[in-house]
Amino acid sequence: MDPKTMLIVMVVAFGVFTWSALKRWRLLTVGAAIDRFDQIGERIKVALKIAIFQKKMPKYRTMGLIHIAIFWGFLALLLNTVILWGRGFDEGFNLWILGDNPLGHAYHFVKDVFSGVVLVAALLALINRVVVRPARFTLSFEATLILLIISTMMVADLAYWGWQQIETGQTGFVAGEPLASVSASLLGQLDRSTAALVGTVGFWTHSVLVLIFMNLLPYGKHFHVITAIPNVFLTSLDPKGRLPKDENIEKVLRDEEDEDEEEEPVFGVAEVQHFHWKDILDMFSCTECGRCTDNCPAAKTQKPLKPKTFLTAVRDHLYLRHEELTSEPQKSRPLIPVIVDPEVVWNCTTCRACEEECPVMISYVDKFVRLRRDLVESRGEPPAELATALRGIETNANPWNLSPMDRDGWTEGLEVPAFDADECEYLLFTGCMASFDDRAKKISRSLTQLLNQAGVSYGYLGSDEPCCGETARRAGSESNFRMIADMNIETFKELGVKKIITGCPHCFNTFKNEYPEFDGQFEVLHHTELLADLVAQGKLSPTERIEQRVVFHDGCYLGRYNDIYDAPRQLLARIPGLEVAEITQSKERGLCCGGGGARFFMEESGDRINGLRVSELVSAQPKSIASACPYCMTMLSDGLKDKDLFDDKGQLDVAELLAISCGLTDRKLLKQG
Repeated sequence: MDPKTMLIVMVVAFGVFTWSALKRWRLLTVGAAIDRFDQIGERIKVALKIAIFQKKMPKYRTMGLIHIAIFWGFLALLLNTVILWGRGFDEGFNLWILGDNPLGHAYHFVKDVFSGVVLVAALLALINRVVVRPARFTLSFEATLILLIISTMMVADLAYWGWQQIETGQTGFVAGEPLASVSASLLGQLDRSTAALVGTVGFWTHSVLVLIFMNLLPYGKHFHVITAIPNVFLTSLDPKGRLPKDENIEKVLRDEEDEDEEEEPVFGVAEVQHFHWKDILDMFSCTECGRCTDNCPAAKTQKPLKPKTFLTAVRDHLYLRHEELTSEPQKSRPLIPVIVDPEVVWNCTTCRACEEECPVMISYVDKFVRLRRDLVESRGEPPAELATALRGIETNANPWNLSPMDRDGWTEGLEVPAFDADECEYLLFTGCMASFDDRAKKISRSLTQLLNQAGVSYGYLGSDEPCCGETARRAGSESNFRMIADMNIETFKELGVKKIITGCPHCFNTFKNEYPEFDGQFEVLHHTELLADLVAQGKLSPTERIEQRVVFHDGCYLGRYNDIYDAPRQLLARIPGLEVAEITQSKERGLCCGGGGARFFMEESGDRINGLRVSELVSAQPKSIASACPYCMTMLSDGLKDKDLFDDKGQLDVAELLAISCGLTDRKLLKQG
């Protein structure tokens, strides 16, 4: 080997890579500040589980296992690459690094096996990309080139180590390097000079291709090879259901505006540099695997929103503005509508299906909501129908703008005690939907009857019950939400509220995950959790048989946001006669009903998400669809009507089914859609 040639190659390659890496680093620093260096121990755990052990990859089993093989192969072969570079200067470098001992021999075996594993995995990935061509993939020349480079590197590596067996006089099959032995056997068919040439070409091919591969990384989707592990390590450790605060809105609410500030404060994200630096790292880390888009309800129903396309479009815009963003002055270049179609922003149901699937922990919901904040708070441009709902929340504490005096109309004929902290353990919070919607009111009635029978100590605020503010926050009206949250927290504290029961997952998520950030700490239970516990304790006894086959729909804010999958199923399983069916698209893979993220109050163009979800659910051939969210109930009922299935299929909340089995509710409800 020629040490001078190796030195020149490595100095040039690492010099160019350093220049490229610094260029990307400067772009990363244009993002807004955010602290992601807390809870180091927990971050290490997440990085090990998600990034190193690749927990999310097997969600797509075949390609997931292929990726795991390549990833682990590269980790195992990193030392092999260092050894090859070192042997360019000193052919005894591998002995200096590993030594002639059992540990060194074990590594050579591992290296040899992984060379074959990575070669096979890369070829399978190449076939998948070139022949199968899944719709979720971005079919680029770069991805194909990288797979060809990886395959070539593995072949070159085996050729080199096969030649080394010949050079060191190892004949026959060498158990410590089985694949290199096969290579040596093939090379042994050639004359010695030709075999040496093949081995030398293999050495330089592997050594140089690694350096070429390294220098390609910052300019394509494979940048994630460098950034994915840090991106996972730096992921948000806040509850999944918590949106980030807007610091400028916080300043306005605290009357801390800087009078000397020449420019108007930015609310949300108007331009690419308003994203946090961690958002930019997300963009660097996107593998373009398309798992997010493949599971997005908007994308599944042919809406303009495609999460992967959204992120890569913003990333490409960021790259194009590199020189401008890393210098002064900067021109104003709003993302909407030139780079991001406003319809894309409003298509998001905030269901988190994209985030559940992403193998490198990229967040999307917070990005869409912060873009909405710009449209609502800065520009005053919410969709017309959503503007009506926001006015209703602001003036009458409900998105339908109905009189607050009608909020407790559902209690007629029931014993519903008023909340008194000295006498009540729980505050029953029904929420806007289950207070004003005629169908959803039946959920509140069933829940109350169950609480009364179980002897639960609870109270209700009646017409004084406020809106939790969830719809306002997801719609981008952050200032409206903050005023609602502050008022509610103060009221709850004055009333002595410690524990809250709610049948609405949206209220549940808001109280449990978002209010604590504003000093509102309460113990919050979704009604399925409490009811499951009451049944387990024998305080509720479902004895009346319901001879039906049901399928349970997992609401996003109950499931993916708060991991409550078992409680509703446990309740259904305790009802005699009830047969509970499962479909593939359930639990964390359950499709959104289409009503989340304030979408319930907006018109939907094209194919309807609730129609697609109903089609999935009825594939289990149920008599009824069970749910645990009043918004999901309405969306699914509408889907059944659209498909002319409403007269044949029921749609009931889990609490309603339990109340029927406990003899508290008229069985006629079983025919309710």
